[in-house]
Amino acid sequence: MTVFFAFLLTVSGVATAAWLVAARGKVAAAFGDGRGALTLVGFVVLANAAPLLAGEHSSALIGLLVLGLLAWVVGTGGRDLRGPSDGWLRLAWWSVVLLLLWCLAVDAIVGAGLYGSRLVSYAAAGLFLLAGLLLAARTAVTTRALAYTGLAVLALLTIPTLFAGTDAWRTCTGGQLEKCSVAGALFKSFFESENYVAMIATFTLVAGLCTMRRWELLATAALCLLVIVATGSRTSYLALAAGAAWLAGSYLLERWRRFERIPLVLSAGLVVVFAAGASYLMWSADRATLSNRGNIWVHAREYIAARKATGVGVSKWYYLRDVGEAPTHFFHSGYVLTIFAGGFIALVVWGLWATALLHGRVRDGRAFTAKAPFVLLLIYSVTEVVWNPLSVDGLSWIFLLLMLTRAAGSPRDALPAVGPVDAVDRPGGLAGLRAFAARRPRRRMTAGSAG
Repeated sequence: MTVFFAFLLTVSGVATAAWLVAARGKVAAAFGDGRGALTLVGFVVLANAAPLLAGEHSSALIGLLVLGLLAWVVGTGGRDLRGPSDGWLRLAWWSVVLLLLWCLAVDAIVGAGLYGSRLVSYAAAGLFLLAGLLLAARTAVTTRALAYTGLAVLALLTIPTLFAGTDAWRTCTGGQLEKCSVAGALFKSFFESENYVAMIATFTLVAGLCTMRRWELLATAALCLLVIVATGSRTSYLALAAGAAWLAGSYLLERWRRFERIPLVLSAGLVVVFAAGASYLMWSADRATLSNRGNIWVHAREYIAARKATGVGVSKWYYLRDVGEAPTHFFHSGYVLTIFAGGFIALVVWGLWATALLHGRVRDGRAFTAKAPFVLLLIYSVTEVVWNPLSVDGLSWIFLLLMLTRAAGSPRDALPAVGPVDAVDRPGGLAGLRAFAARRPRRRMTAGSAG
């Protein structure tokens, strides 16, 4: 059965890659222009290929890719640090900047300071944020861009499967942590975790459900469901069900009226519920909770027991792992990562970012649909680290595209990337004088005609 699934995955990956090349016009439209689409999709694909291309030096390759992305943004006219014109989206960007700086300060001050090469990771995260902020001033994408990018990554992950043999699979586990898939093994491609692959497939499918129709949606769903089933990821099944429920509610609401924003009370309330729930789970978990994720959370909460407000800095986790006092796995929760790195102060800033982004304006009146992938991030972050704000990895593109999304709809809803985004909303200092001068000739002409 594993060989059969490997054949299906490889064939599906090749077909998906060919489809994306054939549909490059639609891909470009989803990003606003062809150059931006090629650059961003290329960056994401290469970042995910880093383990295959560079092995243990994959982090260095990703760092070079970040420098290349920033150089491209600046070289193509990226100079505006104001970000998007919408105040809430701008607040979301600067909240992430504040979160990064706060966690860096905590890490540098607490205990023995920064451990290992974490300063390089912080620098990469800062440069990535700078590139994103410069992009946000001139680039707006649709949710379809997230789907196309995810499909490109899935093509990369699935094409080699038939030729990789057992290296693309992890042996099923038994006992208390029993986990398997109908393929007879757990599909992980060339990564260490099947959950990583399943997360990409789930985000891609939810984004596809937001925007695609007919055969496009059928093809996207077929590939994504094939990958999710092959990984055997129970977390992804639950997250996908929750995302589908949100989309069903969105469909009913948006048939009733247009929503350029999700109401602020609902946005804040949703974020508070998830943050509070994850915090409660962290402090109430025992070592066997949720397939031994609790073992990680127990270690994390014990280490920050005296510094709940400020945390201790993420580099301390790497130190604890190196000396054998913490599990080898990462935090398995975006909320726990934030609390460990910067305490409840960081969690408040994280919540401000999430609320601002959830409340940010979309152009096509389908705010609930456009924000569905972000709601999925809130759900996933309870038990997985989808986005690490203190580093750059193969999943950072999800954060970037969520921050750049300004519409849910089809390619025709994409905003062109010529000049700064929302330039019409940012009149120059002489705009009023020009408008007045433009009105004066019309008045004289009207008077002359009457005479």
